Formats: sequence, structure tokens, C-alpha cells
Amino acid sequence: MTVGPHTGRRLILRDSVDNAGIRAFAEADGWTYQGDIARDPANQAFYEAKWSLPGGLSAHFVADEFVDARYLVVAGDDDAGVQEASARLEAALDVWSVADLETNFDVCVYPFEQARSVLLLGAGSPERAVDSVFTRVLEAVRHKEPRVRRAAVQAMVYAGWPEYREPLAELAARDADPEVAREAGLALRVLEERHG
Repeated sequence: MTVGPHTGRRLILRDSVDNAGIRAFAEADGWTYQGDIARDPANQAFYEAKWSLPGGLSAHFVADEFVDARYLVVAGDDDAGVQEASARLEAALDVWSVADLETNFDVCVYPFEQARSVLLLGAGSPERAVDSVFTRVLEAVRHKEPRVRRAAVQAMVYAGWPEYREPLAELAARDADPEVAREAGLALRVLEERHG
């Protein structure tokens, strides 16, 4: 997904939001459909549709098979415009709020559920670090099940916060599972490339 320098939070859509609802909102809000990118599993590309918005912004719908979620994200050169358009979307469509994602994480008890809940929390994280999300992801990093720790690593990549560098470095150096350690090292490199 190629976006502008400012990107809003990924607004993870609940199952009640169908394609017709997204199209109806886009039309009512003055969006112009730009096209889509076909799903390409061989190149790890998810299905994506793009609209241009008034004010030079863009909106991207992504069917993310890794997280097993669909989301919308607004991007563009004008940060205030991105935030305003994101807020309109969040108010109009049934999306997971950050608080809902945190509650979902808190109530999951089985490792499979815990892994998915931390992935959703990472994908739907705010643009800047907040303690309530950060502490939950770190809780998943300390989980006894490697699959939950691996999901926490991916959640950190989705969030992209520079504050995750230290926990990733610790996992890369000390995790008992070699796959978790390897993925943490790769994730650390991704964050370092993003933040210098």
C-alpha cells in the first residue's frame, strides 16, 4: 500500500460492515474510486481498493489475510485532513475502537485467540504509542506459547512504534524459541529502517 507521509490508524471493520456499506459511505462522502489491486498470494499482496478523497487524501480498503481482518486507512499530505477523514469513517462505520481491541485482548484465554487478538491490537494501534496498548503487547511478548510471542512480534511491526525497538532487541537476543528470535530480529530491522 503506497500512501502519503501521514497515515491514519487502520480502522478494522467489524463483520457487520459489508462492501455495499463501504461503497455507500464512499459515495455519500464524495470519494472517487481509483481502482483495486488483485490478491496475489505468491507476492504476499492482499486485495486492496483505493479511493481519492476531497483535499488530496486517499482511502485504502485492505483485506489483510495475515491478520484475518478487513480495514480502511486514510492517507495524505495533510495530517489534520487525514485525522478528520478517519474520525468521520470511525463514526459512520462499525469499526473496532482501540478500547474494543484492548478488551478483546483482555478476554481471550486460548493461545489461538490470544495470538489473533494481539495481531488485531497491533494492526489497529493508534499512530503514536499509548501505554494501554504497549503494556498489552508486552504481556503477549512474555506469553509461554511461542505462537503468541510471534503474533506479538508481528503486532509490533504493524504498529511501527519506535518504542518497540528495545523489546524486539530483547526477544531477538534471548527468546528460547529460535523462530521467535529470528522474526524479532527481522522486525527490529524493519523498525530501524522506518525510524533511522
